Amino acid sequence: MIDTLRKRGAAIASEKYEKVEDINAEIHNRITTDSDFLDKCQLPCAVFVTFEDEEGCNRARIYNEQPQMKLLGEEIVVEEAAEPTDIIWENREYSPNSRTARTVIAWFVIVIMLSGSFIIIFEASVYGNSAKSLFPQNANCKNT
Repeated sequence: MIDTLRKRGAAIASEKYEKVEDINAEIHNRITTDSDFLDKCQLPCAVFVTFEDEEGCNRARIYNEQPQMKLLGEEIVVEEAAEPTDIIWENREYSPNSRTARTVIAWFVIVIMLSGSFIIIFEASVYGNSAKSLFPQNANCKNT
């Protein structure tokens, strides 16, 4: 049961929403057929804790260095969560495939623009060099 919920959490974290739908359907089917499964699903598998001062945060950080205690039969693991300001919430809806496609398009546009600027600069330097050879600077122009 906990493995199913952890798989669901991992699928959400990796943004594989198709898998989340499949796991949700599996959970729904098991809840309707197995009453013990519903009781097991109501046990917390993760807790988000905020601290009002630095001391509590430091105690939680060093907790992992001590012998592990168990709560409801599960080992307690303390991890620091990402700062909410570090997450671009508007981009959470885009799939990894969509992000990859956008990255490829952006690189393609950059390469096209750099190639275009290279061609323009190269043609301008060829034109400038041809003008120099047509009108040499060391020409001996005397009034005769």
